[in-house]
Amino acid sequence: MDPSAVATPFIPPDIVLLTAPQLLGVMFNWGLWGILTVQVYLYHLCFNDSWRIKTLVYGLYVLECLQTALSSADIFHWFAFGWGRLEILADPYVNPIDLPLMAGVIALIVQLYFTWRIWVLGRSAILTVFIAAVSLTQAGAGIAAGIMAMQIGDLRALQDLVAPKIWLAGAALSDTLIAAAMTYFLVRARNNSHVPKTNFILKRIITLTIETNSLSASVAIITLALFIKYPGNSLFLCPPYALGKLYSNTLLVIFNNRMAMPLERSQQHASIGLSGMGSSGTALNHGGLHNDHHSRREDGIKITVLRESDRRDEHLRDSPTV
Repeated sequence: MDPSAVATPFIPPDIVLLTAPQLLGVMFNWGLWGILTVQVYLYHLCFNDSWRIKTLVYGLYVLECLQTALSSADIFHWFAFGWGRLEILADPYVNPIDLPLMAGVIALIVQLYFTWRIWVLGRSAILTVFIAAVSLTQAGAGIAAGIMAMQIGDLRALQDLVAPKIWLAGAALSDTLIAAAMTYFLVRARNNSHVPKTNFILKRIITLTIETNSLSASVAIITLALFIKYPGNSLFLCPPYALGKLYSNTLLVIFNNRMAMPLERSQQHASIGLSGMGSSGTALNHGGLHNDHHSRREDGIKITVLRESDRRDEHLRDSPTV
């Protein structure tokens, strides 16, 4: 048979814009799922919170495992079962479920938790209701975007939809409002406190709040910009694969930040617990590390300080702490 007679599929010159975003997005998703797994394991070892908080943490982890499995099915559909078929790259498969739909629901759960924290800190009904309304709107738009994407059946034709834009803009706006509101109330509490340790703890919470919420808001804004600016390719698929995992990891970082990790005998470490969290105040308690609980409430914030004892067992002096 003449080799020249064999038809070869046409490969567009910009094929990397169709394949790389999907592949990199799923790889980021897998990596963040691994980080989340470690975070959940540390939480399980170190804390004994109320059943509500446990349900929140483990329920989110189950959702993230399901989302990771669905995104893995996407990548197998595009690059394994559909290998060599260009039309498969534009087939959504289960992508509308694991991206706008599940990512919107996961974001809603985390954002509502932070909204509740804002209510505990500031008791501002108007602000709390507004942020909750924005979160519900972005989740509803994410669910609607997923349903529309499944009906259209072509990833390249999604740029004309309004629902994905509302989902991404709502997620960014909600994260920005949460970061600004929590920072304001925590700074107010810090200004009213004259205890150095309390100020140090509040400074850590403020920094962590700004960093985590700014990261998730930035990813949503970048995705929205790619979605609008570059139609006809799949660049917009890369960042949102990490969006849901960023929300879950943000929540676990806040919870696990209460851990005390002793490094030196003379060093003091703070463990952070917010009131209403339902925490029993448990933390690492090895050898000479004891719980020196002096709790104080300022503007709805409960600060629990753990100090490392100067008296430690001889056999633990040179051993690594966990």
